Amino acid sequence: MIALLFAAVAAVAACSGPAPTAAPTDTASASSSTTAPSGPQAATLGTALDVVTSNGTASYAVSNLAPVPIDAQIIAANGTMYSVDVSIVAQSGTTIFNGFYFVARDQDGASIAPAVGAVKPGITSGQLDAGQTVVGHLAFDVPVGKSITQVALRDPQGKTLAIWGVG
Repeated sequence: MIALLFAAVAAVAACSGPAPTAAPTDTASASSSTTAPSGPQAATLGTALDVVTSNGTASYAVSNLAPVPIDAQIIAANGTMYSVDVSIVAQSGTTIFNGFYFVARDQDGASIAPAVGAVKPGITSGQLDAGQTVVGHLAFDVPVGKSITQVALRDPQGKTLAIWGVG
């Protein structure tokens, strides 16, 4: 009897899954919600992601992971200095940005802090009003034998908002 009841419950549960949802098709529908998404957005390097915070919405793009030539390093690397290009376009409200809001992860999942100021023009800190843009580089001193597998954007409290995976 219990086995029959369990089978019936399992059959009903399998048929009554959540209704499918469509992904937003434009920026307006992606940012129309008043609550932030429950988890970080994820994409590959080079993809722009719209990030909604309590201050506003901005489009962030992280791209072009490459080693930094020694003669272009302002701060010498202990390992190998890599940089990414970062573009931030404020879409609404006020976007507060800071190079320290980014972190890279290596193949073991360990964090690699940004070397803010290690390359020019760099992403440092500031704020953007809607319609304003900032573009610059962000460097990471990658330990010997390690490689960057992702770059993440965090809020000031350390919550991950977006992740860009390497290839």
